[in-house]
Amino acid sequence: MAPVPVIAVVDDDASVREALAELLEVFDFRCRAFESPETFLAAHAPGRFDCLITDLHMKAISGLQLQQKLAEVDPGLPIVFISAHSDAAARSRALHCGAIAFLNKPIDDNVLYRHIISALNRGSKE
Repeated sequence: MAPVPVIAVVDDDASVREALAELLEVFDFRCRAFESPETFLAAHAPGRFDCLITDLHMKAISGLQLQQKLAEVDPGLPIVFISAHSDAAARSRALHCGAIAFLNKPIDDNVLYRHIISALNRGSKE
């Protein structure tokens, strides 16, 4: 039996973070939720998480800055961005730097699920 994938969620909005964590559990994933990129990075180690869902705009470190840091220490970690703001330049940069998807809030549950499955499948082929 394969291990249950562990999805990390980084969002400084507690209600979004908690809703995503609950949704991921409904999808039968394990979830670790973090209130900031800093707390995620403190808990991160290559291979610890199978996918990351992160907000774009956060206080100290943005989602794009987090992606850049992870490119150095865990380049294979699939990332799905979420944002309440439609930002074409940020979307383009995130996807160009390897993000699996860039979704606008509110998130469509089924679309998110399909992107996570795609991310997990991509990771298993590497």
